[in-house]
Amino acid sequence: MEGVEAVRTICVDTDIIVDYFRGREPGKSTFTSWRERAEVFITSITTFELLLGANLSSKREQRIIEAESLLDQHGILAFDRDSAKEAAEKGAELRRKGAVVEIRDLLNASMCLAKKMPILTKNKAHYERITGLVVLTPFPP
Repeated sequence: MEGVEAVRTICVDTDIIVDYFRGREPGKSTFTSWRERAEVFITSITTFELLLGANLSSKREQRIIEAESLLDQHGILAFDRDSAKEAAEKGAELRRKGAVVEIRDLLNASMCLAKKMPILTKNKAHYERITGLVVLTPFPP
């Protein structure tokens, strides 16, 4: 992959979006910057995680509105047949190596791989074991 400047589409992981909502760095600044320079996508798994967190919040109605508003502004990657194929292949590869990855991370990665899109995350260790996946991490504010 060429330099980060060449990235035109990116998938953002849950941890970055949570940082954005909570005003935590470096996630907040990184997410804001990517929203200005690339088309941002969120996976259907991250969508679930954000809405679950909103529904569990003591400020449930407010958090749901915030999550829905953000989701409306970005494309949602669906877990489709191509993603399932990627997940099955990568999951089997990881198991053979004894390097199991949490299922949500495997599903997120498979959607990115199917769409040939990098993932922006603070959880580099969770994703770097998945071959072929381009993993980007936040930059300091």
